[in-house]
Formats: sequence, structure tokens, C-alpha cells
Amino acid sequence: MKKKVDIDKILGILDGYYPPQMMAEIYTGMPYKTLVSCILSLRNRDEITFPIAEKLFEIADTPESIAKMPYEELCRIVKSINYYKTKADNIQRISRILLEEYDGKVPDDIDELLKFRGVGRKTANIVLSVGYLKPAIAVDTHVHRVSNRLGYVKTKTPEETEFELVKKLPKKLWREINRAFVLHGKNTCKPIKPLCNLCPIIDFCNQIILLQ
Repeated sequence: MKKKVDIDKILGILDGYYPPQMMAEIYTGMPYKTLVSCILSLRNRDEITFPIAEKLFEIADTPESIAKMPYEELCRIVKSINYYKTKADNIQRISRILLEEYDGKVPDDIDELLKFRGVGRKTANIVLSVGYLKPAIAVDTHVHRVSNRLGYVKTKTPEETEFELVKKLPKKLWREINRAFVLHGKNTCKPIKPLCNLCPIIDFCNQIILLQ
């Protein structure tokens, strides 16, 4: 018998179960810092990304200051990040575009954000959700995996998951699901050998047999 996936209860259980997510905790209401830290975080663990992002922001934390910074200096600061040269170039390029075309402000529209090189749907939605506190669903591999394992959606890609969640999930929960499912996916509902015996939402999961 298929279990009912009560998303309100699931998110209620996960809320507070894990430590605060670094980005949501540090950069809420700060769209530019959210954007830069998101670009740095791609294919990197938070534990590596955010200390480096904070080090950068101590030196330069506005489009003006980062655009003026010598490229070599920016690379030196973020060199511990994967693909640091490309990311440094993208961050400076975006900073200059913001100054030239957006009065130095990060746009709060997903279509505008997606015009920037190095910005995909996940990053754009995090900027809207964390930076602007707007209802948006940022889907990465963790949100995609947990949503499907629960049986809440049946999709093949994170982008498909985003669109399905937009259809099914109450708008009041859009901002919550990323934090909750990312932390759950990293700590418990792992890609390989998920810790089902420790799962706080196991009673709602429709994929228990497949995961064991």
C-alpha cells in the first residue's frame, strides 16, 4: 500500500532536525552575496565554500569592489575552490554587467538571472529564495533524490522535479523545501547506502525496500 506523503508533516519534522544551512543562515536578504557564494559552491562542499566566501567578502563584498579587484587576486583568494579560475571570471563578469546594466543590483527575476554565464536554475532560485526571500524552489541533486524516493514526484531530472514541485507544493513551503531536503539528502538520505534506520521521516517514505 502506498504511503501518504504528507509534505507539511515531513517539513515540520525536518525543521530543526539538522543544523542550520550555512547559506540561509548567513546570506538571507543579501542577494549579491548569495549569488557569489552560490557560484563558488558549485561542485564544492559547503564546508569548503563558505569560509572562502567569507574571506572574499571581508576584502570585497559589492559588485564595484569585486569588479575592480585584479583577477589574479580574486583567483588567489578562491583558489581552493574547484574550477576557481572559471568561477572567478564569471563572478567578475557578472559584477561588471550588474554595474553596467542593472545599476549595481542583482535582478530579482529568474529570466534575468539566467542570462548570466555560470548561473543555472538552481542558483537563480536560491538567489530569489535566500537573497530576496521570494517564493522559489531551488532543486539540486539532493532535493531531486529525496522528492523521488519519498514518492512525492516521479521525475528524471532536477529541472523536471522543480516544475513538478511548483505544481504540487503549497507556495508557502517553496522556500522551506530546499533547506530541509538538502540537509536530509546530505546527512541521511544519501545517494549510496542511505541511513534508513536513522531516518526521521521513514514513515512517509514509499521507497524503503528499494533503499535497503
